Parts: sequence; structure tokens; C-alpha cells
Amino acid sequence: MTKRFDGAITTPDDEISDQSVVPEPERPPRPALVELASALLIVGGITAIVGWVAAEVAGRGAPASAGLLPAIIVGLNVVAIATGVAIRQGRYWRICINIVAVAIFLYLTALPNPIAMFYVAMDAIVFYALIHHRAWFFWKPEAEPTAESEAG
Repeated sequence: MTKRFDGAITTPDDEISDQSVVPEPERPPRPALVELASALLIVGGITAIVGWVAAEVAGRGAPASAGLLPAIIVGLNVVAIATGVAIRQGRYWRICINIVAVAIFLYLTALPNPIAMFYVAMDAIVFYALIHHRAWFFWKPEAEPTAESEAG
């Protein structure tokens, strides 16, 4: 036993990266409030659709004279799910904030309803998260210096 650690692995597990290659800039980590906002929209939309389907199956859904209102509500929840996915990906900030504002307005029209109050509160949290963390949505990597600016 002439070595200090007999049988020790002395090479790194991963290859050593080429130090001449500049790593690509990474987006800052997603803020927790943005994660919460996307989860609220996705889970809230799924819950509302499942609740609507369960009410229809149980025969306690909207009456036949309700017209397009049930279709609009289901459509709004499908859009809420898609908006939650877009928020999670950090895309389409302007569209997402407008969709959330319209959803808040629509739920405000049914305010004596406790479920509408719940969705207004959830959408208000999402709206605040979008306003508060808008810089995260607009992040772009810094421009790389061009060959002309380095030579001049």
C-alpha cells in the first residue's frame, strides 16, 4: 500500500468543460409567486371543469334555458388552464394579464356567489403576481459583443 487511498477514484465523474466556450445565459429561477399563480390557474380551471361535469351528471347543472353561459364558463376555464401553462413557461405576459383581468371582471358580476368570491380572490393573487414579477417575463440574455465592436 504505497498510495494514500488504495482504490480511490481520482478522475472527475463529468468531463471538464471547455473553458474557452462561453456558457449560455440562463433565465433566473421562476419566482415562487409566479409558480403559485400558474398553479392557481391550472388547478382552478381543472377543478371548475370537473365540478361542472359532476353537476351536469348529477342533474344539478345549469337549466336548459341557460343558453351559452355554460359554454362560456367552460371556455373560460380552458383558457385559464392554458394561461397558467403560459405563465409557468414565462411567455405571453400581456395576454395573460389581460385574460386574468377579464376573468376577475366576469367573476365580479356573480359576486354574491361564494364560489365566485373564491375565484376572484385567486385571480387577484395571479394578477398581483403578474404585475409584481413582470421583469421576470421580459428577461432576455445580454447581447453578446460583436466582432466589430471588439475590433474598433
